[in-house]
Amino acid sequence: MIKKDIPCYIDSYYDKYSTSIFEMEGGMRYMSMFEMNLERLYIRDILTSDAGVIAHWKSDPLFRKMSTGSMTIINEGNQRQDIEKSLVHPNETYVMVMEKKSGKPVGYIRFNWMGSNQRFGWLRFGLGEERGKGYMREALKGIFHHLFQEETHRIDAEVYEYNERSLHLLESLGFKREGIRRLAHYDEDNYYDIHVLGLLKSDWQEHVIKSARQAAVN
Repeated sequence: MIKKDIPCYIDSYYDKYSTSIFEMEGGMRYMSMFEMNLERLYIRDILTSDAGVIAHWKSDPLFRKMSTGSMTIINEGNQRQDIEKSLVHPNETYVMVMEKKSGKPVGYIRFNWMGSNQRFGWLRFGLGEERGKGYMREALKGIFHHLFQEETHRIDAEVYEYNERSLHLLESLGFKREGIRRLAHYDEDNYYDIHVLGLLKSDWQEHVIKSARQAAVN
């Protein structure tokens, strides 16, 4: 049960955003992002009312192949339950990516944290129909900037071998390929490798410096 909500305001070079620190019974505290304003997007906490659009995205054949797998059962009811669990779980961050111009949701980002201090996180993300516009790149950059200014030391991600777009996106943001889980994913009568990637705080800092230098040259 959430006992109290303490608002905090933090400035970044992207824009001002707010977060909330929740205190759970037993004194456990964790930070949940409330809103982050970016150039074309804003990011807010997931709501149970988002279950319908999440289920719609995850039911798309391409989305299922790249993320959930074709055999996973997806419906609004189980997505609502998933959201409800995430909202009270001290080691999970689940946010919606919203398009500023239209006010509609375009994707989601999730982190599962190993421990209460958010030093080590496992990243998952998904994009709806608004693909090819750089929205997820913009959203991830904003969140990574915030996390690595705080306590986060490392972010992990796993990508199916045929999901070249996600592999390219993560590597373009500084992730390193660290290994392969051989034939660890089964879908549509075939086995596929899973690529394991990691992003250290030092990797992100190097990426930011490199990007700034490239921007200065251009």
